[in-house]
Amino acid sequence: MCPHVQDYIRNMRPYIPGKPIEETRREYNLKKIIKLASNENPLGPSPKALVAIVDSLRELHRYPDGSCYELKQALAQHLNTVPSSLFIGNGSNEIIDLIIRAFCIPGDFILTAQAAFIVYKLCAQIHGAKTIEIPISDQFQFDLMAMVEQIKQNDKIKIVFLANPNNPTGTFFDHLEIRKFLTEVSKVRQGAVLVVIDAAYIEYLTHDNASDPTLLFKEFTNLIVLRTFSKIYGLAGLRIGYAVGKEELLSTLEKVRQPFNVNTLAVIAATHALKDQEFVKNSKEINTQGRLFWEKNFVNHGITFWKTQGNFVLVNTQKSFGKSGAEVYLECLKHGIIFRPLANYGLNHALRISIGLPEENQVALDILMSQKDG
Repeated sequence: MCPHVQDYIRNMRPYIPGKPIEETRREYNLKKIIKLASNENPLGPSPKALVAIVDSLRELHRYPDGSCYELKQALAQHLNTVPSSLFIGNGSNEIIDLIIRAFCIPGDFILTAQAAFIVYKLCAQIHGAKTIEIPISDQFQFDLMAMVEQIKQNDKIKIVFLANPNNPTGTFFDHLEIRKFLTEVSKVRQGAVLVVIDAAYIEYLTHDNASDPTLLFKEFTNLIVLRTFSKIYGLAGLRIGYAVGKEELLSTLEKVRQPFNVNTLAVIAATHALKDQEFVKNSKEINTQGRLFWEKNFVNHGITFWKTQGNFVLVNTQKSFGKSGAEVYLECLKHGIIFRPLANYGLNHALRISIGLPEENQVALDILMSQKDG
């Protein structure tokens, strides 16, 4: 007889990642695959990180440094903070899960917006918490003041999750909007509501009013900011991210994490990738040029899209091709181009395209445009 499973676990829909290259190659018997589905850095990892990984291979029989001392020292210097304000996780996804585990009980609520990163909702459901999603505008703008009102009305809301920029929409809040929101939330229940700002794509921001919220935790004690090495640092396969916040908050996460939650190679790679800011600068430039390429061609071809501040663009396939995002995705997949449909976000009319290298962008654009003629 199977053990009892809670309804909130039984009714879950698992997270669906971007389709892997090897799986696509097997299914369609294709030699050339271009994956623009998972917002990965097309340049790969920093060369400095790769050298450090090779140099450390002979020590893999040793357990990792569970305190991540060297990485925390490097991050503290990079961010002008102290090591005790840092928590290292197995990707920021693990940290999202740990935050909900530590600060919610079954029946509590988290608050976010429609079309926010779906992992917030999934992690809440795993722990028996419920999710309230505030409606967004047609241009995917979050209504921060509506969130404040919701917090005032529901004392079971324990955590607010905001991604800035947001995945999959690419929208963002400027510094004044974030500060005003944090100020208002801090007035409710004496600042007992935790705000988590997920800044996974912060390094890609180019907007004049963009800012990094990382050090706002010094002013707002109910704030945790999430960062990752999966995106611009190109270490998605090693799964490593970090949180920045007050020591009182992060010490709670330390209590609920697994021992050695981050592997040795991830810690070493992240420490050395952090030192390679020339690589980060180059990655941002490649992304900015790629974003301009896609936007210019969308305008020229009459494709409806949404402006983005991430390393991806979002296309309205219904208006542009008369097809759902899933339909366009499947047709492009036959030609070896992997995009990301967004039905699980309730965006059946949209397709997310990660920004690749110039030659990848051009080939992918040509295949995408064939859907307009078909």
